[in-house]
Amino acid sequence: MKVKLKDIFLFQDLSDDTLSQIEEFTTLIKLSKDNILFYEGDESKYLYLLGSGIIKLYKTASNDKEIVMKYFHSNELIAEVANFEGIPYPATAQAFSPCEVLRIDFIKLKDIMYKDPKLSFMIQTSLIKKIRNLEKLVSLHVVLDSKERIAKYLCEHTEDFFNTKNIMVAEILNISPETLSRMLRVFKNDGLIDSKAKTVDKEKLRLFFS
Repeated sequence: MKVKLKDIFLFQDLSDDTLSQIEEFTTLIKLSKDNILFYEGDESKYLYLLGSGIIKLYKTASNDKEIVMKYFHSNELIAEVANFEGIPYPATAQAFSPCEVLRIDFIKLKDIMYKDPKLSFMIQTSLIKKIRNLEKLVSLHVVLDSKERIAKYLCEHTEDFFNTKNIMVAEILNISPETLSRMLRVFKNDGLIDSKAKTVDKEKLRLFFS
């Protein structure tokens, strides 16, 4: 399926000529929940950019237990370190919800990166953003309590929250479903969440974790 990249954050500042070249080797993939995007150990031939939905990245322990590494949300590159280091994907990527993903031939993209400094800078900026997000993730799970964690998720992933079952949101936040339900009731009673309108009061919710 031919895709248009002009509105994608990673490519929005590139020239039309460069965009046209990248579009030639970019494919839009639609995944249903639980579909596998790639398996741990697969060759990292493609760079994946999540357009919508949530992707779960996990490893499988010797006792067959899943160890979740990260949940990816819209506009995030998925396991791109494998592409740049030329190693197999270090974990399995699975659709945690219905997803749309851009699959980009990395070797062909790399050829353009060598010729287009602006694209190289955009990729570098994205990687730096990923580092900041990892720092936030540490803060989310180590520093913040359950209420603060939920408030932060509501502010940063509002659309995903309203399109994801509570039990799945609880798994992402590493809290019990009961705790999530209890805190959501408090937020709703305080007028911070409007389930019908699918809106949240971000200004007031930020007071919990800022």
